[in-house]
Amino acid sequence: MEPGRRLGGSLLLACLVALGGHAAAIGPTLIPRVDELIDAPRARFGRTRAEIERALGAPPYPGLVIRYSSAAALKSVAITAPTYHLPQGIGIGTSRSDVERLLGEPQELTDGRYLYLYSDGYPDTVEFYFRDGRVRRIEWTYWVEPQ
Repeated sequence: MEPGRRLGGSLLLACLVALGGHAAAIGPTLIPRVDELIDAPRARFGRTRAEIERALGAPPYPGLVIRYSSAAALKSVAITAPTYHLPQGIGIGTSRSDVERLLGEPQELTDGRYLYLYSDGYPDTVEFYFRDGRVRRIEWTYWVEPQ
């Protein structure tokens, strides 16, 4: 084998081990828990602007950003304060290792972000943003029927 190919192959293998090693240590994705967490804002607050305002009152909501579609359907939620309690005890300040233990392997990960997908085929997601090994922001994005 040529020296350049050997080096390239070794680098590729090292990258795969480095990326896959962490994910493999996390354990498999716990789909029912991920789905429950993705559904949590809709279950707790509602699916439309009217339902959410009945549950939470009129905005603003400290530590909570909610976006709606043009038809007033829930489109996204972001939490930045520990005020809001979620399934499995996950919230702002939860350690990265607890997120991994409670939800398993994310579908996409970087040092600062984990992304989990809903299992039903819709592109609903929840993303965790970390700072110093702890959750600092959680964002949900929901698929909304185009109008």
